[in-house]
Amino acid sequence: MGCCGNGDKTDALEMEDHNGEGDDGKPAGKYGKSKKYDPNFAGPIKNRSCTDVICCLLFAVYVIGMLAVGFLAYTWGDPKKLLFPTDSHGNVCGTGSHADQKYLFFFDLLECLPTSVQSVTDVTSLSITGCKTPQVCVKECPTTNWYYKTSNDKSKLFCKDNTPMNQSISDLVDNGHCAKYTLQSEALAYRCVPTVIGETLQSFLDTTGPITTDGRNVTTETIGWARVAQAVLVNLQNLGEKLIADVRETWYWVLGGFGISMVVSLLYIIMMRWVAGLMVWLTTYLVLTIIGYATYYCLMEYKRLADIDTSSIEFEFLSNVSSYADKKETWLALGIICGVVLLVLILLLLALRKRIVIAIQLIKEGSKCLSSMLSTLFFPLVPWLMQLILFAWFVAVMVYLVTSGVAEYKEIKNNTLTEGICSAIDAAADEFGKNVTCSFQQYKTDDNILRLQIFHLFGWFWIMNFIIAFGQCALAGAYASWYWAWDKKTDVPKLPLMYSMGRTLRYHCGSLAFGSLIIAIVQIIRAALEYLEYKLKGSGKEPSPVAKYLLKCLKCFFWCLEKFLKFLNKNAYIEIAVYGKNFCTSAKNAFFLLMRNILRVAVLDKVTDFLLFIGKLTVTGAMGVASFYFFSNRDDLNYNLAPVIIVTVATYAVASAFFGVYEMAINTIFLCFLEDCERHDGSKEKPFYMSKKLMKILGKKNDKAVEESKNNN
Repeated sequence: MGCCGNGDKTDALEMEDHNGEGDDGKPAGKYGKSKKYDPNFAGPIKNRSCTDVICCLLFAVYVIGMLAVGFLAYTWGDPKKLLFPTDSHGNVCGTGSHADQKYLFFFDLLECLPTSVQSVTDVTSLSITGCKTPQVCVKECPTTNWYYKTSNDKSKLFCKDNTPMNQSISDLVDNGHCAKYTLQSEALAYRCVPTVIGETLQSFLDTTGPITTDGRNVTTETIGWARVAQAVLVNLQNLGEKLIADVRETWYWVLGGFGISMVVSLLYIIMMRWVAGLMVWLTTYLVLTIIGYATYYCLMEYKRLADIDTSSIEFEFLSNVSSYADKKETWLALGIICGVVLLVLILLLLALRKRIVIAIQLIKEGSKCLSSMLSTLFFPLVPWLMQLILFAWFVAVMVYLVTSGVAEYKEIKNNTLTEGICSAIDAAADEFGKNVTCSFQQYKTDDNILRLQIFHLFGWFWIMNFIIAFGQCALAGAYASWYWAWDKKTDVPKLPLMYSMGRTLRYHCGSLAFGSLIIAIVQIIRAALEYLEYKLKGSGKEPSPVAKYLLKCLKCFFWCLEKFLKFLNKNAYIEIAVYGKNFCTSAKNAFFLLMRNILRVAVLDKVTDFLLFIGKLTVTGAMGVASFYFFSNRDDLNYNLAPVIIVTVATYAVASAFFGVYEMAINTIFLCFLEDCERHDGSKEKPFYMSKKLMKILGKKNDKAVEESKNNN
């Protein structure tokens, strides 16, 4: 028989129930027994006890441990090391005796370039920390180009601390006290970076003669690569400054767009109660139209640029973002991407068109549920604020841990960096006139600090997932009380969300900690794999194809595992909210219930997810287009797309929060709907709790006397 049989009519999506024990006394199958009718069941049970107490205690101990790590990090760390640079003697610029010297000057910055430069990657990966050239803290970066052989002005010198200035300029430079030349520079991250590399530097060299560094002449090729490095660094700073200026100029409009996106998301969800079908189909066609037009526009731009000569347009790396729009390859790539997305969406709609009708009714049910308890729409602000506070705590502690390292000093012999270890005292002594010097290289973190960082990272994963689990369980309890209320106007308890939050915090913190622990373990494994891949790439040795393949397979496996566990946990929290069982029992019951109705889960649940995704795209796309036309005519902005991108990203985040609540309502109603099918058959003794429209679509109906009694209520 079907899972909720009613005469000869069966749902086209139903599969025969060979797993449960029905009225015919069949034994339970591999997916357990079907839910039995319980005349006393009316939604979330009230009499329950604490679950997974041991895991709750373990979670509390871990939180205390994280507080202890935070205290140790605050005691050991110094964030100023991360903000301000450190000179060759180990002095942190901008602090202590160097409080008025915030900037780091390199005697010969070209020595930081790799010996063999083959590509832009080699230049952009140059090591500022650990560069063997002497580095000193200065009040201001040099503003002129100067060479010691062409000038006797000592005021132009940049020298080490406590340098005896009674010597001649030549002696000061030859003895390593002062820099032999300076270039006009700007401060980038409190480091003096030359801004005249290129033709200006070449002209300067023509006047001064050859300048050697590490025994290498500064050739045209060296200048060219240095120019690339300068473009990457300086123009990146200029880009950031311009973007910040644009944000300052439009911040109130951005906040206004943020508020409008909240209102639009709220109105969209409320309207789904009455016109869900119209809005789903309308928004679906709207999204298809927008993507189709985007494909057409991109291809037309590609054709227009292909018909003209664009060979004279020089690509400027990170210095002019608008140069991308002048490249025909950019429009071709965008057109192909939009075309592929359009094709995939059309194929999905054609394949699922018959199932969308049922999914629309589930969406209507979720909208009715939300309309009866609008407070749940604003509930995400609570876990969001908790996550924000947790993230701020995580970043602060991690900064202190990162800066807890001990300064490492190495010997430089004959202008060559060696592996010899020296001390801060040797660096401070700065014995002039010898071939061996001691210089600060980096802050080295010991194994204990690394262990604390891993402990702290895992705790962040665990607590973050706990907060998410709390929000899901609290919402599920409120929505389940609505579904299992016979009369939705009178039988729904007052303040269902508050009662559900209270039940969750009082009885089920252990179960939430258990479920979030499983996700956190998978996430820390994924983080370890990412770190391993990063170390393999940075080791200088290319890993074997087999190792790369295995690493990719492991990353893919754990990504899929995390997605599956999150799906299972969400349904387990619904079971916990309704029945008050421990996590393992709830996860097993939810999994078996889903497997007994696998066809519905594979079709209806995923179709509703897809339709909600379309809704998020609609809200985001509408706000993105509106903000584009609003900001496109602003002449006072450096990059008109900057506020557009911010508004679009913020809108998607807001829509995801609102639709996440909506999705949780639908998931809860869907799970309750499956149980409704298994518990009831529409008779007077076992009436369905689902709406009449949903029963009609599924070919079900309640006994006439039951419907009359329900209408009278």
